[in-house]
Amino acid sequence: MGKVFAVVNNKGGVGKTTITLNLAHALANKGVSVLVADLDNQCNATSNFFPTAPDATLYELLDGEGIDPSKCIYPTQYDRVHFLPNTEDSGSLEPELLAREDKGYQLLNQRLRQYATNRFDFTLLDCPPNLGLFSLQAMAAADFVICPVTGGSRYATSGLDKTIRTIKYVQEEINPNLRFLRLILNQVDRREGVDRAFVAGILEDYQGLVFETMVPRCTAVKQSEALKQTVLRSAPKSAAASKFRKLATELIDLLQE
Repeated sequence: MGKVFAVVNNKGGVGKTTITLNLAHALANKGVSVLVADLDNQCNATSNFFPTAPDATLYELLDGEGIDPSKCIYPTQYDRVHFLPNTEDSGSLEPELLAREDKGYQLLNQRLRQYATNRFDFTLLDCPPNLGLFSLQAMAAADFVICPVTGGSRYATSGLDKTIRTIKYVQEEINPNLRFLRLILNQVDRREGVDRAFVAGILEDYQGLVFETMVPRCTAVKQSEALKQTVLRSAPKSAAASKFRKLATELIDLLQE
């Protein structure tokens, strides 16, 4: 059975989509199969693969009686990586789902998890920059939570404690099998004093809950985003690409402990 990872943070701009897509590509390069699902109706991940949203998306999966997951999951330009796209219209589902008696928390779990875990080694759920319904759905369907945090800013950890409290709430009330795996430190420049202090503070405050591999601040990543490619494709020899390969190795090793 495959494993499902929700990539969550209550703050925008921390690199959830960048980390999700590059980690997926790095994992696939190690020979495993990966599904990426875009749960954010800003659709940043989707725009990397589709100029416009296809006919079958997350919206059709969650709306009404839903559709078979196979109809809204597509191959990508990266070997062993498949993708579940989103559309801006999915945001309109939230009031309707929250009006349900069960608030729709288990809908993604019921309609996607079994299909995904039977067919993919890793499923990465790219969540919105909030702790609303779609993030809760992701955590209800996930085995693990990965939380990206951006280095160098005094605002970087704002919302992090709330994110962790929400994970505990989901564990207690919705998904007792959920595990908070690790924080990923992103856009880190260890040459700068503020970043060194930030890293030291995170490592002290969250001992044992931080990936050893940190993603550096790197122009190659911004260039890859402009090209709508992963940095492993656009700049495979860059420092960031190297770190994503190491991050994939570290993640696989963690699961084998």
